Amino acid sequence: MQKVAAQLRHRELTQEIYNIGDEVAEYIEHLVEAVHDWDGDLAAECLAEFSEIVDDARHDARRIIGELLGLRQALTSGVRAGVLSASSSVDARIPEPELLDADGLEELHPVSSTPVAVRELADALDARTALAVQHLTELVDFTLEQTDRVARDLDAVSLPRHYARIGELVTQVTRGWLDTVVEAHPGYTRTMRGANPPEFLVERARVDAIVARVAAKKARERDFAS
Repeated sequence: MQKVAAQLRHRELTQEIYNIGDEVAEYIEHLVEAVHDWDGDLAAECLAEFSEIVDDARHDARRIIGELLGLRQALTSGVRAGVLSASSSVDARIPEPELLDADGLEELHPVSSTPVAVRELADALDARTALAVQHLTELVDFTLEQTDRVARDLDAVSLPRHYARIGELVTQVTRGWLDTVVEAHPGYTRTMRGANPPEFLVERARVDAIVARVAAKKARERDFAS
């Protein structure tokens, strides 16, 4: 009976690993949508939220991995007792994206003419934004890839260190985009903003509306009961 309970707990904790990865990836996707909409204020807010999520992910991953390692040892001990074997290491299918920051965005998509030609400036800012979106999207895929590797093989990578690295890469590209596009050229950014409304804001508004309706209903019921 104890072994069955240990197996169930192992499955629960493995699912928690996937949940952590999904949450980190989801908040990167929020940044993707904010940047794609040229919304600097929203991107800054999402980056602050993301930083908190990464801190929580590192803490939770450390706790879960520790418990999983203990369960794995218990479930695989003995000559014939093992019902759960450690997975063999699997090579990463997605390489870690390189760091992309403000200097990188300006170097890859410079504005060289003096005075600056309007078309050249627009092309450079469009390209920087598209590259930031692409880079963040690659970080979503890499986050999910590495999380899946650890869920299958606890020895594959250090999940807390992985999330710390993801936090650094996401912060650098987002901050780089804010510096070289939003803050450097606010006029152009304002003209572009609103073309691609973030879907997650719509979902947040829907959830908030449901919560408000439930709260209002409970308040009416309390008033009626009193």
